[in-house]
Amino acid sequence: MKRMIAILLAALAMTLPAVAATPVPSGKWSFVFTDKRGQADRPLRVFTYRPRQCDSTCPMVFAMHGKGRKASAMRDNWELAADRFGFLVIAPEFSDKHWPAAADYNLGGVADDKDRRKWAYSMIEHLFDEMRDGQKDYAIFGHSAGAQFVHRLLILLPDNRVSVAIAANAGWYMMPEWRKDKAAASYPHSLVDSPAGEPELRRALQKRLVVLLGEKDTDAQHKDLDQSDGSRKQGENRVERGENFFGAATTAARDLGVKLAWELSYVPGTGHDSAAMSKAAANFVWGGKK
Repeated sequence: MKRMIAILLAALAMTLPAVAATPVPSGKWSFVFTDKRGQADRPLRVFTYRPRQCDSTCPMVFAMHGKGRKASAMRDNWELAADRFGFLVIAPEFSDKHWPAAADYNLGGVADDKDRRKWAYSMIEHLFDEMRDGQKDYAIFGHSAGAQFVHRLLILLPDNRVSVAIAANAGWYMMPEWRKDKAAASYPHSLVDSPAGEPELRRALQKRLVVLLGEKDTDAQHKDLDQSDGSRKQGENRVERGENFFGAATTAARDLGVKLAWELSYVPGTGHDSAAMSKAAANFVWGGKK
């Protein structure tokens, strides 16, 4: 009898919505998240915004900062869109102290640890579990270094719960090519020699990813544009590299026989501007592509 009651209680628990351990309060807020399932020694400051019309069960949008690590500013970039469209903004800050290099943040720390739970990408999934109040999935936006983070998360972490990802103005990409004889460069510039391959790419190509490019982000000598050989093979500037990334995805989807769910879009009159790209992304995804 006790065993039957235990089984029934377990089944009931599975049908109940998840209750947030750290729900998002109204207005602007921040707290420190300790990832006990990943890297507990690397605390993460998280900036949030909840509109007045939303409770903690509203849809979630994660907004990933760029190289400057200004998560509070990224949160603020999304405040008006949150008010307009009704969603929660979550902006985690991968500080210079704990994630000092591009390998730690943009590239997720993948090369340092085979345990996926300790990748920076997994911290988003763990943070989602910490904050979700019944939500089954989340949207994620990243600008520049944040865009690198976003598209790599989508591919390298195949069990992600992303509903839509927006990668805006990435400086360079992990190209969606798993075949050594067809890749211009190996990992981290492609999937060759990476922890992911054809199965992970197949899944990622069928999830919605918006490659969003500022029409004027064409400075080939921009101070933050990576000039390594592998990156230069992707194009002279961010627009060219984004176009080639999307083109490679189109080829990969055709070769794998899957329907590509990715989109390529441009923001007219805009360069490397996180605020402008955030506004355009919100309008594109939630505002009927205005």
